[in-house]
Amino acid sequence: MQPLRCSECQAQVLVRKNSWEHTEVQWNAQARSRCRELGGAAGSGRRPGAPVLTCSALEAGVARAATEGLIDVLDDAPIPGPILQ
Repeated sequence: MQPLRCSECQAQVLVRKNSWEHTEVQWNAQARSRCRELGGAAGSGRRPGAPVLTCSALEAGVARAATEGLIDVLDDAPIPGPILQ
């Protein structure tokens, strides 16, 4: 897992980009509290440890970092498209 900081709120998380379609993000309490989408009022009422929706700003940052080569994409093979006949 590689550290990545959100450009919006500066929360730092750990990220593993298994493929272009699959990303793992590991949040800690400090990062979650800094996030504008997951922390504060937006995150209240969730049971601790329950799955949460993604943060759109961080999701965009992960995509940008992967495209720029700042984080590794473990399986860099493109998805095969539909076979056209």
